Amino acid sequence: MTLPELTQAAASHIDPRQLWLAGAAIAALVVGWIVTVSLHRLGRTSPGLHHELVLRLRTWTLIIPATTLPILLGPVGIAAALLALGFVCFREFARAVGIHLDRFLLTSVLTGLVMVAIAIARHDSQLLLLSAPVVGLLTAGTSVFKDQPHGYLKRVGLTNLGFMLCGLWPGHLGFLGSSSSNATLLLWFILSIELNDVFAFLSGKLIGGPRLCPRTSPGKTRGGLVGAMILTTTFVTLSGMFLFDGQALGRVLLLIPLGALTSLSGALGDLILSSIKRDLRLKDLSQSLPGHGGMLDRCDSLLFAAPVIALTLGLIDAFPPTP
Repeated sequence: MTLPELTQAAASHIDPRQLWLAGAAIAALVVGWIVTVSLHRLGRTSPGLHHELVLRLRTWTLIIPATTLPILLGPVGIAAALLALGFVCFREFARAVGIHLDRFLLTSVLTGLVMVAIAIARHDSQLLLLSAPVVGLLTAGTSVFKDQPHGYLKRVGLTNLGFMLCGLWPGHLGFLGSSSSNATLLLWFILSIELNDVFAFLSGKLIGGPRLCPRTSPGKTRGGLVGAMILTTTFVTLSGMFLFDGQALGRVLLLIPLGALTSLSGALGDLILSSIKRDLRLKDLSQSLPGHGGMLDRCDSLLFAAPVIALTLGLIDAFPPTP
């Protein structure tokens, strides 16, 4: 198949709403650059804060196309992107916890990641769920052949935790959008959870207040959590009414709690990874994304929110609200 034919095939299944969401993300990025530069010229931001904002915006300039293009390409694009993302994230995790030199464990996780990718491409929920026990069996079995019983529980436990964080949980996100009818939903969810991070950062800087979990994440404040929840819920509700008009998901009574749940689960994902990093006495798992740390650091909010929202939407589909 030629390049024009591939482009035409990819474009044939693109919902106009996906283009609207992609355009909204690009517009938000442009506004972010304008506001950051304007505040700096007016002297309203300190040099340190300005530098941090510029680093974050540069990274977002890479993240937005890297996120939207695979979704626009369809299930195969989503599967390939999550396979690459899972591998990079697990490598960061493995290096941080000290299991990155164990080829048996890395091969076991790679097997699980491939299963997740195939499940997404085929929209196969059974294969997605089977990936977890397969990785569990492989890690438990192959670790025996090292003949190193000391640290066995730690190696096996950390490997399976890493696969859950980097493979199984994000796999729910990919599975959510692996059908053409749900690709818009996937892009909408990613935009919502990433905006929640931005809202939390800005609210924390502007509102502040008591620290949320001072020993786990000293920079997180209750004001940031509340501000992000209000703004994210507002965005989810208003955009959901427009995107899903005439559908069950377009109802305000569903969108408001869904927006709050998105914000809360995103915050919990952030705190879960912060707990892991504090336990390891690390600030970031790597420095691959300036201003954000590593890839796993950047995706922390998605990790917990992905399965929570996927399961919630599954319940809505299974038990649709009465008219």
